[in-house]
Amino acid sequence: MRIISVKKGFTSDHSSTSYEFLAVDKALGKQERAKVASLSSRATPTSRRVSFIYHVDGYDIPGGWGTLMEKYYDVMYREDYDWWTLSIAFNTTEEQIAELGNYDFSGVEDLGVSIDRAGNRAIVSIYCRIDWSYLVGNHDEYDEHDEHDEEVDENGEAGFIAEDGLLNLLVQVRHQIIKRDYRALYAVWEKYGYKDDGDFEIPVPEDKKPGKNIVNEFSRLLESY
Repeated sequence: MRIISVKKGFTSDHSSTSYEFLAVDKALGKQERAKVASLSSRATPTSRRVSFIYHVDGYDIPGGWGTLMEKYYDVMYREDYDWWTLSIAFNTTEEQIAELGNYDFSGVEDLGVSIDRAGNRAIVSIYCRIDWSYLVGNHDEYDEHDEHDEEVDENGEAGFIAEDGLLNLLVQVRHQIIKRDYRALYAVWEKYGYKDDGDFEIPVPEDKKPGKNIVNEFSRLLESY
């Protein structure tokens, strides 16, 4: 799958904590949207997407963002004082969850990858810093009619296109991980892992041409520390 479009379009108030969630596999129904909206008076979820923003320390999503990834959404990013969490969730097998566990690590300044599960659902969380040159521009507005357009790539596969550049990139990375292509997770290790720790090894994924543009884009997104 190729990146069909990437819009550099997120800006953040550095005194705030902000979230963007996207449902990829299944649109939210009316009752599901009502449950998400009940978490914040300022949240206005569409069938695919919702934003949360908190300007005061100590305020956050009731119950935490993990519950939303378990039940409703497939990709998410969170920015909190220049520290970022990127999360990807999908249903999979016991075997793949075990494979993903090989990429679970906490590196420099606790940046790294965390692998969690909720039943048969894997939740991959990446703790990182982001190169702000990637995010230059204005935050894109959205409505529910703009968040589920699909195109067909050169391999005949439908690709979900988000109007938000970072969400769109995470959708592409998610697709690779589902297909057991873990190069993006290895890129996180290359940025934040302790390379001199001989007792801990991250499996080196196969280097191949298909999807390499996605991995390179993701690697450029991550700011070295």
